[in-house]
Amino acid sequence: MKKLAILISILSIVFYSCNSGSYKSVAYAHGMPGDIIVVMSNHAWDTEAGDSLREVFYQYVVGLPMEEHLFDLHQIPQEQFVKTNKLHRNVIFQEINPNIGEASIKITKNKFAMKQVFVEISAANQYEFAKIVSENKKKLVETFKNADKERWLDILAKYTNKNASNKIQEKFDISLRIPTYYNIDVNRDNFMWISKEAKNYSMNILIYSWEKSDTSVLNADYLISMRNLILKNNIPGERPNSYMSTETKYDYPQFTLVTHNSLQTGLLRGLWKVQGDFMGGPFVSFTKIDEPRNRLVTVEGFVYRPNQEVRDIVRELEWTCSTFDLIF
Repeated sequence: MKKLAILISILSIVFYSCNSGSYKSVAYAHGMPGDIIVVMSNHAWDTEAGDSLREVFYQYVVGLPMEEHLFDLHQIPQEQFVKTNKLHRNVIFQEINPNIGEASIKITKNKFAMKQVFVEISAANQYEFAKIVSENKKKLVETFKNADKERWLDILAKYTNKNASNKIQEKFDISLRIPTYYNIDVNRDNFMWISKEAKNYSMNILIYSWEKSDTSVLNADYLISMRNLILKNNIPGERPNSYMSTETKYDYPQFTLVTHNSLQTGLLRGLWKVQGDFMGGPFVSFTKIDEPRNRLVTVEGFVYRPNQEVRDIVRELEWTCSTFDLIF
């Protein structure tokens, strides 16, 4: 993936400019997911203006074993916003002018590079800047999260393991895009395990289904109990009588009921563990009720990368799992 990211960042495209009637070469935005360049003076970075951005983007990500920020901010003064810095994928640009009447936030796509998101925050002074940032916390976070997600989905659309995706569709009657570098490890009744093994970590996708009953409901307790039951039967640990389970004692998973691809979906974020062993890591899962087939289906991603940061690869897994949809 690192090689792929480098390749994409240096590619350029040619497009036709209607205004000039000529062709212009435009670079693709570069940079790693989760990185944001902040263009403001060194002085402003040390005032309430910089504090306001840190308060928004340095919140901790839910469901990770280590404390990791939502985003990594890289501040530079305006005179350094040239050349490659100008082509970064995520940019926040501060405009301070005492003649500005009302503070504003302007979001522009592809301003200096394709796939770039450029957020210009204008205000009369540092106080007004901090105020409008604070008032738009959710909007700012979602803007950059969605931009990183869209970039990943564009890549996934081009580099899909069609063989794996077809087997998943045939077995589960669902659509799901699997990256080319994943392999199917386990394929049995109502359960499939797909993984990517790297030198110091592994990324895994699980798909499993079970029959709907009168007690079936999309809530945290029920989904965790079914997850524990199914994984105990399908993912044994290396030690005798050990098996994968869910961490609930020290860090209970976060549950959200969302509308995803027009269907109510239970979204779980939390930590997995191996009962009877010392392995663990983060997971995220999507569960839908398939009423016509009287069943529930879960698509889950989990990571094993002990004692290292995992934010970006967990997000990649979540975005991959978000391509999950029932086929009717």
